[in-house]
Amino acid sequence: MRLGLKIFLLLFVAAFTISGATGSYFYYQARQSLLESIQSQLLTAAKSFSGLISGEDLETLKSPEDMDSSAYSRVQEVLYQITQTNDDFLFAYTMRIQDNKVMFVVDSPPSDDTGDGLISQDEMPEPVGAVYPDPPSSMLKGFVRPSVDDQIYQDQWGWTISGYAPVKDVRGRNVGLLGIDMCAEHMEARLATIRRAGMLSLGVAGFLALGVTLVLARHITGPIKSLHRGLSRVSAGNLDARVPEQGRDEIGELSRHFNRMVGELREKQLLQSSLGKIMPREAVNRLLADDPKLGGETAVACILFCDLRGFSSISEKLPPKILVGLLNDYFSAMVQAVEKHGGLVDKFVGDKIMAVFGHPLADEQAEANALQAGVEMLSACDRLNSTLALTSELTLENSIGIHTGYVLAGNIGSPQRMEYTVIGDAVNIAARLEAKTRELHTRLIISAHAAAKISPLPGQLRMIKDTSLEGRQETLDVYLLENKHPAGDTGV
Repeated sequence: MRLGLKIFLLLFVAAFTISGATGSYFYYQARQSLLESIQSQLLTAAKSFSGLISGEDLETLKSPEDMDSSAYSRVQEVLYQITQTNDDFLFAYTMRIQDNKVMFVVDSPPSDDTGDGLISQDEMPEPVGAVYPDPPSSMLKGFVRPSVDDQIYQDQWGWTISGYAPVKDVRGRNVGLLGIDMCAEHMEARLATIRRAGMLSLGVAGFLALGVTLVLARHITGPIKSLHRGLSRVSAGNLDARVPEQGRDEIGELSRHFNRMVGELREKQLLQSSLGKIMPREAVNRLLADDPKLGGETAVACILFCDLRGFSSISEKLPPKILVGLLNDYFSAMVQAVEKHGGLVDKFVGDKIMAVFGHPLADEQAEANALQAGVEMLSACDRLNSTLALTSELTLENSIGIHTGYVLAGNIGSPQRMEYTVIGDAVNIAARLEAKTRELHTRLIISAHAAAKISPLPGQLRMIKDTSLEGRQETLDVYLLENKHPAGDTGV
């Protein structure tokens, strides 16, 4: 039997039995839903309209004599326009806190709220400086941040609820409050209808509700609860959750879909975790979010190249297993330094590391962060020699080149095999600067173009003008790190 027919037959009986038992539940759910809807509408209106009121105008209004001023008229006109935007908005007003008292500043314009054709004293605006007695906590909160009453309340105007938002001046200071009173009569009318219907159904269906509820629990509620428990486990991070796949109806099919969905989530998590170890995290997120395509975008980035000097000779002296372990310890320290300062390790090429700062996330301190990361990488390499107690023949020594410029960032390769990376002249210059460290007897070189964006520039950097780079006709001004062993005191 199809689920639709099951539900039809069960609800035909349940319509006379469980309406009373569930009436209270639905009443409170409906009441809360209606209240939250009104609160959300009112809070949004208060936040939006508070920006239309000039904080400077409010500050000029100090006494009832100021009610004839142009500033008072401007604010009152805004308040009038606010009440016209929604038929349920009754009043709009502004207040301030002075001498630990809540006082009116500009109230709504006079209006015939009772509809008797006359404007009584109660329908006139409160004068500037009039004290508001016993302000609720929601109003006091409104002087600091947008707020709304927790419940509707009844006064001389009927059932209402109020929302508040701070009014700011041009310097962003909270100088007052905008309050909006909203009619909630329609909510109470709907709740009264629900109450009457609930009481009627409760008297008719109370005795039979239990039997039908047991039937529903066995045929529908049980599988739904099983799905709910499975979803709770998934939301808690348990992707091994499964639910029983019973029946050939829609609920059974839903259970099968749930199990397939969890399996796909588990595979995606494993793929993301695995790719995150060999690709930049941002690149993995892009890859999994969209269908990857060739191409990219032009951006300004700071590139850092790091290389191990003489590692080929070291690799000849060590067994492969020990060599791989040594490289992993070294790379772990280098990656930690890069990521600590906001950089991304783009790739490993043999014993070389290429890192990117300032992309894909923009960073105004990209050059300074790259320099700090480079100095820390030199120090980490020196500490690793001491930690591992390496002999002089196996001592690790790295060197670094840093440059800033335009790069093309995106997927490079073929439709069948591509890699997310950055390419461009800035990458080539950074690599050549690293190679130049040997000739200039230093372990870190940063181009003058990149150094110009660092303030203040560390004193351990010495400028060399018109430096030639391999494969380039134009010379380049660079800064080199004079202290070859920065673990001591670079000051960077």
